[in-house]
Amino acid sequence: MKMVREETILKTRIFTVAHVHLEKKSGDPVIHAVIRFVETVSVLPVTKSGGIILERQFRSAVGDWVIEAPAGKIDPGESPEATVRREVEEEIGHRVIELRELFEGWVSCGYTDEYMRYFAATVEPIPAMERTHFPDHDEEIETLAVTLDEALAMIERREIVDAKTIALILAHDREKKS
Repeated sequence: MKMVREETILKTRIFTVAHVHLEKKSGDPVIHAVIRFVETVSVLPVTKSGGIILERQFRSAVGDWVIEAPAGKIDPGESPEATVRREVEEEIGHRVIELRELFEGWVSCGYTDEYMRYFAATVEPIPAMERTHFPDHDEEIETLAVTLDEALAMIERREIVDAKTIALILAHDREKKS
């Protein structure tokens, strides 16, 4: 297939929906709807004692509360590492002490070009008077402190069903075992 043209059909403050016009080898036309999105990050916050901090957040796309790792969009001119530091402070009130990138990849390349970088971070609480970043006005976030074993059990019980969070927890588990 080859791309012929693309037209924007919806532009929101967060993403754009486009019709991508393609041509198959046979010459037949095809139109795919895609979501254009910015690059993103997600991070597994790990305390100095080895605990994991997750968040419980209402996600309107699924109409329910989801247990997940902090994540967010990379702002223009911001590095992925700076985004992780900002998101950790905004969403769970902690600061990053040590940060490492685990892997990266397309979130769901069947319908979006969102590309995510996945990190693990050693974190510590920020005293309230030192915080400068807080959850966005449209977010309601509760934090959960769990052990790695508890997080793995939550995946098994299907309490954690967010794919980015599952991938981060399993990568962290693999690292601990090697």
